[in-house]
Amino acid sequence: MRPTLPTVLYFGTWTALLAAPVLLVALVVMGQFSPDAVREAFPKVPVSDVQSDDQIICAGVVGLIPWAIGAWVLFRMQALFALYRDNRALTIEAARIIRNLGAGLVLIAVAQVVTRTVQILMLTSANADGERMLAIQFGFAQIGFILAAGLMVVIGRSMVEAARAVDDMRGFV
Repeated sequence: MRPTLPTVLYFGTWTALLAAPVLLVALVVMGQFSPDAVREAFPKVPVSDVQSDDQIICAGVVGLIPWAIGAWVLFRMQALFALYRDNRALTIEAARIIRNLGAGLVLIAVAQVVTRTVQILMLTSANADGERMLAIQFGFAQIGFILAAGLMVVIGRSMVEAARAVDDMRGFV
């Protein structure tokens, strides 16, 4: 028997969810959250020599917030693919999950902007007056997430109405 696309996507999302913590541990072991690695990730940010290593590492860890939201989005996707696999695509539950996925994509876009700003503030907090930075970065990636989120919300709302119509037809027949 050939696997269906929803089944492949279901197991693919579970694989990604299980691989994420392994990847995170690998990044920590490889030193990607060390003070030097965090400084390298922000080459244009003047980090003071008096900034403690703990503050620099904490600034790097703040960048994991969008990852955490992404893990939640993957978890919800897995639930949606499970519904599709079980031939329950046109249900109110599936529609609500799609709408929630849209909200999750908006949260990722907002979190990317906010966490980057917070990281820069944290990295320059020990700098002398006049050398601290406040930088807000909003780019095509965030616009893409917001557009995709809007599409997901609209599809979710439309599917709620379609699922209600299907339920009404089932009751009629």
